[in-house]
Amino acid sequence: MGTDTGSFFEMTLTRADFLRLLPVAVGHAGFRVEGDDIVSDGGALAWRIRLEDRPARKFGPVELPVVAVTLDLTRTSPEAGRAFVERFLLGFQRAGG
Repeated sequence: MGTDTGSFFEMTLTRADFLRLLPVAVGHAGFRVEGDDIVSDGGALAWRIRLEDRPARKFGPVELPVVAVTLDLTRTSPEAGRAFVERFLLGFQRAGG
């Protein structure tokens, strides 16, 4: 059917911000939150995200929150998996100005 792939990221945002941005990052696909896991609700590509809070990163007086994100994809081709990860990461990019 397809291959399984996994990716690991450390993101400088809070868990609440991650969940707020997640719908766009997954193309508004359905999902459910199960504690520290977020699981896709069907679809051609199945995915699971595991969140783990990490200690904040300190830069002088500034502290940045950090969450570790493990993304596992199943039932996908390498091309579809790459496209999903690219969209996922793009959904969390922020621009300042």
